[in-house]
Amino acid sequence: MNQRATGGSWPPVVAVGPLELLAWGLRRRVRMRVVGDSMNPCLHDGDTVLVCPADRATVGDVVVSRHPFKTDVHLIKRVAGVTADGIQLKGDNPDASTDSRSLGTIPWVHLLGVVTGRL
Repeated sequence: MNQRATGGSWPPVVAVGPLELLAWGLRRRVRMRVVGDSMNPCLHDGDTVLVCPADRATVGDVVVSRHPFKTDVHLIKRVAGVTADGIQLKGDNPDASTDSRSLGTIPWVHLLGVVTGRL
């Protein structure tokens, strides 16, 4: 088994390159700010990320979704599992994370996009 399958560390979200900046300039990416420590050490409170709008994700992707019960709150988490009904999200820092352990499966309709890089 690899580190991912056993719950080990995931690769960091890399700094955006010129193509991602171009995509952002062409309005094909959305800029979002990380709030909180749930994604430490991958992402830190105050980091800015670019998000590619998407309606699907795979295990290991860092994604942005709407909170299932608080419509004005967005979650930035890692996809821990995928089902036909939605995605299981988990913060890289579980002690500081509100995720699928308490929220359950996040319906696909709540997925806003996949994080493509950090500014």
